[in-house]
Amino acid sequence: MSRSDIDSPAGGASASPATGFSIPASPVPLFPDETKFGWFHPTRATYRGLALFLICMLTFGQYYCYDIPGALKSTFFSHFQGLTQLQYNLLYSLYSWPNTVLVFFGGYIIDKYLGVRWGCFICCSTLCVGQTLVSVGTKYKNLVVVLAGRFVFGLGGETLTVAQSTYTAKWFKGAELSTAFGICLSFSRLGSAVNFDVSPYFVEMFGGAGHGGFSGAMYMGTVTCLISLLCTILLNIMDHRAERVREKTGLGKSPSEANLEEETVRLSDISSFPLSVWFIFMITITFYSSVFVFLQNGVQFLQQNYGYAEKDAAFLMSLPYTVSALACPVFGSLVDRTGRGVLWILLAMAMLAGIHFSFAFIQNFPPMWGVVGMGMAYSICAAALWPCVAIVVDLHKLGMAYGLMTAFMNLGLAVFPIVISPLLPDADSQATPQEFYEMYRDVMMIFGGLASAGFVFTLGLWIADTYMGSGWLNASAAQLREHEIRIAKEEALRAQIIASTPAVFRNHTHQRNKYLTRLGIRPVGGPRIRPEYVETPIWLQPHIRHPDVDVHFPEEREGLILGRRGAEDDEDIQA
Repeated sequence: MSRSDIDSPAGGASASPATGFSIPASPVPLFPDETKFGWFHPTRATYRGLALFLICMLTFGQYYCYDIPGALKSTFFSHFQGLTQLQYNLLYSLYSWPNTVLVFFGGYIIDKYLGVRWGCFICCSTLCVGQTLVSVGTKYKNLVVVLAGRFVFGLGGETLTVAQSTYTAKWFKGAELSTAFGICLSFSRLGSAVNFDVSPYFVEMFGGAGHGGFSGAMYMGTVTCLISLLCTILLNIMDHRAERVREKTGLGKSPSEANLEEETVRLSDISSFPLSVWFIFMITITFYSSVFVFLQNGVQFLQQNYGYAEKDAAFLMSLPYTVSALACPVFGSLVDRTGRGVLWILLAMAMLAGIHFSFAFIQNFPPMWGVVGMGMAYSICAAALWPCVAIVVDLHKLGMAYGLMTAFMNLGLAVFPIVISPLLPDADSQATPQEFYEMYRDVMMIFGGLASAGFVFTLGLWIADTYMGSGWLNASAAQLREHEIRIAKEEALRAQIIASTPAVFRNHTHQRNKYLTRLGIRPVGGPRIRPEYVETPIWLQPHIRHPDVDVHFPEEREGLILGRRGAEDDEDIQA
């Protein structure tokens, strides 16, 4: 709200001669009767639902293109003669190596400089450029250009994931958060599932591997990136419009967003992360490495160990993504309803370790059971793990935390493909089934060991959060709800007190005065903050509707009403 809005009687307020502040002249609701708004208003479920769909589609092209080498592994080896296992796995490592550092700074830059809208647009544009290079390099059989394209593709890919997580946390709070994350993960992984299912058919449709079909399948990946870029533009327009509507109606920003602007993001904030956050990062490394490095080489594993054709093997490798696309929203809702996020993560890690050790020690272990179970384990862990960061990290540090989390994930995805490359048999190997089984046993042991390490780290997370942290990561849903209500009260009161001071007294040169203002003390050279003006926040008054309260705590709105502070004279305030 501008200074002119504060002082203008037309805004439904009159200025106090003693303070120069505007005081509501009558109880005018900031959001009047919602029936006056159309169906496409930011307060409507249709608007927020479309925003969630567009958030989900931000990374559809990224995940589709990321796994094209995995879906067409044997085609890669036939198209690029003399390709080695190490060169093939570089297609994934070169994507991940820059993101071990860049994605962290990307989160910091998004938080501090670019904002989530520009961050999404730049990252999605980078994806389009990188995948175009991969497609051109494939057409002309230039492996160097393909590897360079994967590197450029990685520059935007994981930072876009950070921006997507920040967008999700911006639009959805409280009990909606795990469900929203689950839906986003579903759509993202749906891109990988679609890729495994359709890429072999695109190769045939465009003339076969030897007649342009392979490069045609790559160009289809470029199309999916362009679709994601279009969704990014639409989402940015909707997000900008939502902010404009809030400003025009007089509501301004939500308490969390208002508090966010008062905070300064610094790289040194990393040192303030609790121990539980670092355990989450370790879980991220072990979990994602044991799942996705396996899936990257899974088609060849099924071809050599079980005798599947490439199409059938690619279909089976799509099942973990398909299962997760269906199950992530379900498990996200279960986590929201039950709480106990750490227990869910423990269950997922135990399932994942059991699957990998079964592949290692049971020669005829049914691959269908393994890949479907892996999809279930991924759904459970992802739906419970990512929201944990939003519980224990302050909102203004959230982009940095998600960036660091994604950086650790990419560290594992960069290192372990190189680690297992010497253990993998050649693509044209003529070994017997028994020999293939023995070759892959060591690889499966590595994956099982990673999942077991993740189980141990999850136990460490439980202990750290219980005895050294807040204890909220494994709290029940009812306890989390009470915690959210208490935080909402604190943020609302703090935002109301800050909003009582004109903008000139809220800039970066008045940090000390900001603290005094929150205590109801007059800043030096500033207006007197009388206690009768620091009262019930407008958005929590019974006669006024506020979407952040109504949406997230509909039955608690009356309970959130903050009482007036007791009247005190000027001498008490000055003291």
